[in-house]
Amino acid sequence: MTNLVSAEHYQLLGELASGGMATVFLGRRRSRRSRQELVAIKSMRQELAEDEAFATMFLDEATLTSRIKHPNVVQTLDVASEGGKLLIVMEYVEGISLSRLLELLMQARGSIPPRIVVAIVCDLLRGLHAAHELVDGSNRPLFVVHRDVSPQNVIVGTDGVARILDFGVAKASSQRHVTMRGEIKGKLAYMPPEQALGEMVDRRSDVYAAGVVLWETLVGRRLFDARSEEELVRQIFDAQIDPPSLVADEPIPSAVDRVCLRALTHAREGRWSTAEEMADALAAALSPAHREDVSAFVRRTAAADLHERARHVQDLEQNAGALDAETQTLQHILTGRAERTARGVPSAPPPPTSRRPTTAEHVRMPAATPRRESSRSTQRREARRKRRRMRLVLGFVTGILVILVLMLAALILGRHAS
Repeated sequence: MTNLVSAEHYQLLGELASGGMATVFLGRRRSRRSRQELVAIKSMRQELAEDEAFATMFLDEATLTSRIKHPNVVQTLDVASEGGKLLIVMEYVEGISLSRLLELLMQARGSIPPRIVVAIVCDLLRGLHAAHELVDGSNRPLFVVHRDVSPQNVIVGTDGVARILDFGVAKASSQRHVTMRGEIKGKLAYMPPEQALGEMVDRRSDVYAAGVVLWETLVGRRLFDARSEEELVRQIFDAQIDPPSLVADEPIPSAVDRVCLRALTHAREGRWSTAEEMADALAAALSPAHREDVSAFVRRTAAADLHERARHVQDLEQNAGALDAETQTLQHILTGRAERTARGVPSAPPPPTSRRPTTAEHVRMPAATPRRESSRSTQRREARRKRRRMRLVLGFVTGILVILVLMLAALILGRHAS
């Protein structure tokens, strides 16, 4: 694990939530230099953690994006890979995802006031710009692109600040063909045309996705919504996008329409050149709400969710230490190395190698000394081989489906151009 020192490690408190790609745990960062603060510890699901290509890219990207220090980006604190587990430790943000906020308002037949929308999306854009501007030690640009900007990846805090998260996860996932059912469809709805066609992406691709988020948050419904990937691709390339002011319940200035529609231009050359440029134009078109107003709106709209989360967090803190076997394994990964280092005891010597290790290998925990295989170990190894073969077959089939979707998209684009 990177950045762990003898004076600081983490205590796992319990599970917060579980999703398609990971389980999120609540933890506490303990340091002699500062107060104990809560953290979110994301454990990627086993299938992903055992995928060597995914794990390598995940560790590389998470380590890279941990350098992004900005109030509108959820801070990555640590990453680790050990014993078939893939973990990322992030700052804990008290708040609610933008997707959940929109869902609650849809249930209540309400909407987000335009000035609050502008405040949230400007925060999102400034967080993206900070990532896009990231440079290495020699001041060379690193060309970081999120690739999965969506309401699910925006957290609106009770402090009135919106933050973007999951930079490393987004890129690693985009390189992996095997995916959860419906995951491709969900991501397609926010993909710019060049990304849907499998072309190179840049910061303007994130600007497009932010434009979709802006449109949906102003209007209160999906911009592109279809029953199949093919129909969704057709909408992305063929649909005539209405200005938000024509379909939103609340009055929206025409200047906001222009900002939004420029971000949604098919050709990236026609979009805002940077996320910061779009944020400045949006703030000039409509003054963003104050932090206090955003905070009050979030607390009022998501009161039940926030109360339930606060009660759950309190229960986890009070029952710290009552962990099941799986959670105890994660706790060992998070604290074992730091405690051994504090006592001056090395965890395990790294295996000899004649090649230069990759970035991911620098942050992985050293492997334990190999033992003679038992019959159970042989069975486990054979089971892993079968799973790998199955993943290869699924990857091949999914790859064929993706190619067919891209061919259809190219055909639609050709017809659209003619």
